[in-house]
Amino acid sequence: MRKLAFFCLIMASTSIRAEVYKCVGNFGKTVYQSRPCTNTSKEQQLDIKTTPDPAQEAAAKAKLDAARAEYQAKKTADEQLQAEKDKEAAAALDLAGKNAIGQQQQQEDRQRQKEEFEQ
Repeated sequence: MRKLAFFCLIMASTSIRAEVYKCVGNFGKTVYQSRPCTNTSKEQQLDIKTTPDPAQEAAAKAKLDAARAEYQAKKTADEQLQAEKDKEAAAALDLAGKNAIGQQQQQEDRQRQKEEFEQ
């Protein structure tokens, strides 16, 4: 399986060539086609390479790396911001819980005092 994947990778990275013929007809009309021109037209074979220029490929890779770094930095900043928000929410919830417990204890103390006063 690894050999097949390696072979496919090698085949994909090799340059691909396409035969394109530029034909100029009798009336000056230019036509591009994959077959050789007929005898009545002037023929010029074009050699088109579909592999990118190494400089363009390096520039594209650098641009991709920069975009990935920017994405990662934004993701990290967003995660930190979310962690801070979660921490603040947990603190607020804890404070609200303590406040509720305190109010409940005050209510119980008032009830106890009221019962003691009535006796």
